[in-house]
Amino acid sequence: MKTEARILVVDDEQGIREGCKRALSPEGYVVDGAEDGKIGLQKVKKNAYDLLLVDLMMPGISGLELIEKIHLIDPEVILIVITGYATIETAVEAMKRGAYDYLPKPFSPEALTAVVKRGLEKRTLRQEAKKLYEERDQRLLELVNERSRIRTIISCMADGVLVANMEGRLVLWNAASVKMLKSRGFDVAGEPLEYYIDNQSMVDAIKEVLSAGDENFLMISREIEVETDPKTVLMANIAPIRGEMRSILGAVSVLRDITKLKEIDKIKSQFVSMVAHELRAPLAAIKGWLEIVITGEGDGDAEQQKQWLQRASDRSDSLLALVNDLLEINRMEAGKIAQKIEPVQLTDLIKKIVDFLKPEAGKKEITVEVKLPENLPLIQADQRDMEKLFTNLITNAIKYNTENGSVTIEGKVEASFVCYRVKDTGIGISPENLTHIFDDFYRADDDRIKKITGTGLGLTIAKKIVNSHHGHIEVESKVEQGSNFSVYFPF
Repeated sequence: MKTEARILVVDDEQGIREGCKRALSPEGYVVDGAEDGKIGLQKVKKNAYDLLLVDLMMPGISGLELIEKIHLIDPEVILIVITGYATIETAVEAMKRGAYDYLPKPFSPEALTAVVKRGLEKRTLRQEAKKLYEERDQRLLELVNERSRIRTIISCMADGVLVANMEGRLVLWNAASVKMLKSRGFDVAGEPLEYYIDNQSMVDAIKEVLSAGDENFLMISREIEVETDPKTVLMANIAPIRGEMRSILGAVSVLRDITKLKEIDKIKSQFVSMVAHELRAPLAAIKGWLEIVITGEGDGDAEQQKQWLQRASDRSDSLLALVNDLLEINRMEAGKIAQKIEPVQLTDLIKKIVDFLKPEAGKKEITVEVKLPENLPLIQADQRDMEKLFTNLITNAIKYNTENGSVTIEGKVEASFVCYRVKDTGIGISPENLTHIFDDFYRADDDRIKKITGTGLGLTIAKKIVNSHHGHIEVESKVEQGSNFSVYFPF
């Protein structure tokens, strides 16, 4: 197959130029001529040639000088020297300056064609080699970039990632995995898993995946406990990395910290158990009193039966209060409470609550005193929430007070907050119970309060209300000396 290559003949003899053209054109080559080095150099700058035939002895720019200048323009062009003054010295010098071959004059068309074909084959091999090198460099660059992208993605993941090869040696990881496993650090790659990971359960799980023989095996999930204070629980999902023939090449592990989820699950179970217990007691009491009346086992008169029914009604009231509190907390946590924020004067609101609760305080001859300055600033709040908050605080101050005790409500401005304090002279709260009083359903294990009814949710609701209004609540208490609840609201 004829090759369409471009050839330039640079020679000051027109006969040589024409002879080369007649010999090479039938081979399918495009042949140009230049009568001296200057014109030849201009043509090289203007056109792209595959091969040049250069005479060494020319006026102006010599052949050797022309070879150097052409190589600066196109280092890949093939240069063949033609001259009638061939010597070993000139041949060696031409080769040093970049010539491919040497053809002495006179030469036959066959010799010319043969040396040109060898030169063009050399150029083709050079171009193919260059292309292969470029493709290799491009692939290496793509591989480096891909590896860099993978590392960047993995490093940015919140989940921990570990990749081990078939020999059980760690080859890839991210910072999250180091933190989760509390490792001493993955400084170098290629070491066995035990070098990096102290947790034997994690190591065994990875090795189990690496040794799996089932081609349909996809993944295992394990809970991994890391000995920290407090203990950390990780969910490890480990899957094999397979090759084209389904053979296992390694394993990838994705770690997720589920410590908080486990805690939430535990709290949820405790909450359900607590609710069931709190509901069962009043329901059992209501059922008991009603069965006495229905069956007539008590043999009581109408007045006695009325008392039994009243007790059942009282327990149903406490049960309804519990359900209402549960619903209230659920709405608060779900963000479904529609608050109507407006300027609220708490002094008037608190006085109304105290007037409403005075009969309850009178049963224990407790004095309730309101000492609120008239000029306290208004706060931005939901009035319904404020009623609920101070009803809970003042009701508790009465319920957990002593006979002939007192409750005092005070208020003042502290920095950028309005502070309201509800102080009582009641039974007080022990230090070990003080840190838990805002927990759901918490009631202290104290013989003094066993006969006092309550859901254990009043202070939980109070704190949630205060938090939703960007305030905070504090408590001080001493056993047998009373309690002091302070509520702070910004104004």
